[in-house]
Amino acid sequence: MKKGLPFFGRQSDVNELRTLYDLRRHVVIVGPAGIGKSALLRQVRQYCPLLVCEETSSLRRICENLERQLGWAHSKLNVIERKERLLAYLERRGEPVVFDHLAHTPPRLARFIAYLGEHIPIWIACRSDQPHEIGHIWLDLYKFQRVTISPLTALETRTLVEEAVAEGNIQADACEHTDELHRMSGGNPRILEGLLIELTAREYRIESPFGLDPLDLDRRIREVDLATKESVDVPIGK
Repeated sequence: MKKGLPFFGRQSDVNELRTLYDLRRHVVIVGPAGIGKSALLRQVRQYCPLLVCEETSSLRRICENLERQLGWAHSKLNVIERKERLLAYLERRGEPVVFDHLAHTPPRLARFIAYLGEHIPIWIACRSDQPHEIGHIWLDLYKFQRVTISPLTALETRTLVEEAVAEGNIQADACEHTDELHRMSGGNPRILEGLLIELTAREYRIESPFGLDPLDLDRRIREVDLATKESVDVPIGK
């Protein structure tokens, strides 16, 4: 495909987040990998100023990510000094800060987020808000409004496939198999995009008696590879 899938649907989620923004509420956005949490945040940012931190595995990485966005140099400051400078600025700024891809938060990082949340709205985007997944910040999640991101509907999947066909990115007869593509993707935009990319990159005879079975098999193999890689690469914050 020439580009990623366009943002589609989710208007109720956008509206809910805009309302919570106006109310200055803490928010935790929950959904599995690829469901569209980051895309949703990018959409909300078109209406509401948000500072989004995408490196959230440790306090040092949070400082580096936010400093880079703010155009700051840390020179010879240590992490504690950088943290204090950042806290003071974010409090003065007053706008919500989003911690995307948050997981396995260690105590030090959880304390930083909790302290910041005493002064400004905090948004968290995570795959799970269960204690063994989210880490020590779980103790403060009772202060947060939970927003769960649902999979795409069959109609939304059909619309995205039809758009990809209209743009000439995939073979035209894919429209006849949108129900199967929806089943295979489970309504997950990232998986759907991967399936459409695979349709473009390889020759699948989807009109054959075996239909999309080879594509489904390739998808399952990729999922196993990804799960194996993620289990090895889980970051440990310090």
